[in-house]
Amino acid sequence: MINKKITALMLLAAMSIASLTSCSGKEEETEDTTTAPTTTTEATTTTEATTTTSAAPTRTAEEYKAAGINELNSIPILMYHRIYDMKNSDTEYTGGNVDKDGYNRTAEAFEADLRSYYQQGYRMMRLTDFVDGRIDVAYGFSPIIITFDDGIRDVVLQGWNEDGSPKFDPSCAIGILEKIKAEFPDYNVTATFFVNDQLFENGEENDRKVLKWMVDNGYDIGNHTKDHKKLGDCDANEIEKQVGYVYKKLESIIPGQYVNIVALPFGSPEKMGEDKPQYNKIFEGTYDGFSYTSRASLLCGWTRAYAPFVRDYDKTCIRRIRGYDNNGEDCDIEQNFKQLAQGKRYISDGNPDTIVYPAEDNSSGTWLKETFGHQAIAY
Repeated sequence: MINKKITALMLLAAMSIASLTSCSGKEEETEDTTTAPTTTTEATTTTEATTTTSAAPTRTAEEYKAAGINELNSIPILMYHRIYDMKNSDTEYTGGNVDKDGYNRTAEAFEADLRSYYQQGYRMMRLTDFVDGRIDVAYGFSPIIITFDDGIRDVVLQGWNEDGSPKFDPSCAIGILEKIKAEFPDYNVTATFFVNDQLFENGEENDRKVLKWMVDNGYDIGNHTKDHKKLGDCDANEIEKQVGYVYKKLESIIPGQYVNIVALPFGSPEKMGEDKPQYNKIFEGTYDGFSYTSRASLLCGWTRAYAPFVRDYDKTCIRRIRGYDNNGEDCDIEQNFKQLAQGKRYISDGNPDTIVYPAEDNSSGTWLKETFGHQAIAY
């Protein structure tokens, strides 16, 4: 249930360093940029760092406040790996963890996760829309993004139906997602699957057909490098090979239908700096005659992501939450969603062309950045 009592907090100035950095082990960096301050009225529009549109407030300030609307707050991007046909009681680890570090998850736990997010008032959106700054979620609900790295065991093929559609193992990730999609039509079920050279290991021909079915049925496919190498340790040529190979392969299977986003193996490199020019090959290069451009990259995960409208958002190192259990500690699912519920959760105004937030949250004029042409509305 959506918390109607969510209070307005300043994402940069008032957000507790401990709550944001307890999952990263280091201080957040802030950007000291000064622009004109926002003023408060019944429903004030501002053109600060925006391109004004014809959009206008559709609710009163009191309605926005009652619903806790705040589109400068954080968005959970969940990072999962392999989903195993197991119950939680089948593992020797905490909760639904299949391995010690919780990178792999039981089918029971994954399905429970999806149901829990729905019950908490989250609705899924595509990662590519997030990168585009187009957050189209119903009024009063919060966006959530589901991602998978590695591919193996996330799409387990059992055969083909008479109509040519794939028959999935109901306990694999795609099988569970399809089950939830049928049960909750308003959940907007989708996910982005980041693959390596081996794709889903159902056999090359089968996987090619599966990929085509997936992009036709609301799922996205992204780049997780050819050999799952730690790119932070690679030179420019190796990075170009690792990234370019997968893009070229996807172009041969689903031309123009994959997303130009890289999930960084091991979350490396964590930062893109001028002192490491080889990292530019993650975003632009040519491999074996095929030129590619990446629009964003994702870290391995520990905490919630900045909304793409605030100054600290950086599309070259988008943060994710690892989908694992640890008794509410060390950045597990429970801890992250508890923090989100404590005034840090993005709650939508229902209009993807506007950014609505409490005026006091941007009183210093330093939160907003490029806003994709949206109209900013303070209340």
